[in-house]
Amino acid sequence: MLSEIEYPSFSGITSFMRTDLKSREEVGEGEYAIIGIPYDTTLGSRPGARYAPRRIREQSIHFIYHLTAIDKEVIDVCSKSRYTCQAKKIVFDTGDVRVYPSNVTKTTDSIVKEISKVVKQGAIPIIMGGDHYVTYPCVKGVEKGLEEKNGYTPKIGYIHVDSHMDSYDYNETWGKYYHGSPARRISELDSVDIGNMVWVGLNGTTGYEPYCYMTEHNGTLFTINDIRESGIQAVMEKAYSIAEKDCDYVYVTMDIDVVDQAYSSGTGSFIYGGITAEEFLKAVDVISVKDKVIGFDVVEVAPNLDPTENTARLAATALINFLKPRIFIKN
Repeated sequence: MLSEIEYPSFSGITSFMRTDLKSREEVGEGEYAIIGIPYDTTLGSRPGARYAPRRIREQSIHFIYHLTAIDKEVIDVCSKSRYTCQAKKIVFDTGDVRVYPSNVTKTTDSIVKEISKVVKQGAIPIIMGGDHYVTYPCVKGVEKGLEEKNGYTPKIGYIHVDSHMDSYDYNETWGKYYHGSPARRISELDSVDIGNMVWVGLNGTTGYEPYCYMTEHNGTLFTINDIRESGIQAVMEKAYSIAEKDCDYVYVTMDIDVVDQAYSSGTGSFIYGGITAEEFLKAVDVISVKDKVIGFDVVEVAPNLDPTENTARLAATALINFLKPRIFIKN
């Protein structure tokens, strides 16, 4: 008799990778809490990222069905690594954070509260946005949770994989709290030094003031040209070494719009000339084995803008690739 995890991917309950459900009060030390944040009210471009957590969960089921129902052992045909398909029972879907679409402040407080809760209990949040603003309260929640857990303010490095800097201080329409400002707000947290903030994949134009602010305070910027010259793996390794220097932890955020629109059209602010889907996943592979990573998010997926579901599948694959070396037993 089939267990539910082996049901065809078009049936059964839709949790991320069909992992067991837990409340955020229940997750504990060494566990990974899957958290959705269905919020895109602060998005300045095409809306739809609020639908991402549900759609990414749906796309993740194909992966786990393939691993468990088709065979019990798999091999990575490129690396030749073999894995037993039964994942360690350390990943749990904790559902979505309560959001308030007409109230940014209340939503921010809700995100901070829920993220800090799981971090205080020793779990690592794996987050599905939502627009990119949600990264700010996520990092703030990580900071608060670590302070409550450890009794001191930690030092947190920050890697921002995105076509955009998201470092504006103020916008006449959106104010200080919107998807163009999370990195600026994060730079103001007690736990973060701009010298440990790194941007990867920048492409096109940005505001002169935020560019000067971050570079003059020793932020590190890697553009699409740097990736073309050195390769995504080398750039990500450099990014991590800068972010983690003298830091206790590193938070990583990945905006799907860093990927060229040919591979990822389902996003509000798609760009041309970005990285490939392969490079996006390679970037994830680099950080997936780094032990200081305290939180990881993928944001700005707008499933309604991509009827092929390719963008949501790419996001699901990225999240799974981050978890894979942590949860699957390597033979």
